[in-house]
Amino acid sequence: MKKLFIIALLFTLPLFINRCETTSIALYDETAYSQIVSLKVDSLSLIEKSTEDYSLHEEEVAQLQKELQFAYEYARGRPKNEITAEQIHLLIDPEGYLIGGFLKRWKNEGTLGETFVENAKMLIADAFDQIIGLESGKIRPNDFR
Repeated sequence: MKKLFIIALLFTLPLFINRCETTSIALYDETAYSQIVSLKVDSLSLIEKSTEDYSLHEEEVAQLQKELQFAYEYARGRPKNEITAEQIHLLIDPEGYLIGGFLKRWKNEGTLGETFVENAKMLIADAFDQIIGLESGKIRPNDFR
């Protein structure tokens, strides 16, 4: 019986130590979560205005791009947060097909068609939801108690 207990302890102890001391992904961060949810709302709101002339919303676009860049830098600066940082990078890349590319296209074309806007909005909302889901699914610091 004692031997069985020792064997069980040898197998489970590394799991407890590993869970308590390290994680392979950053812990949950309330600031990061709030930031990305806010950016989703702001982005989708601005996307809805893209059937209007870009010049009417140039300042709003610049402000959103600044906030998106800030979120990227915040994510990039957190330890073990490479996955989230890469997701945000893909989201804001002006050469990509998410918010960064959308804003670039709006600037280049002046106005965008309603059907394109609606389809892009769904795609971009889904990308934000992926990041939100990742952050909300992370282990919270209180879970270690």
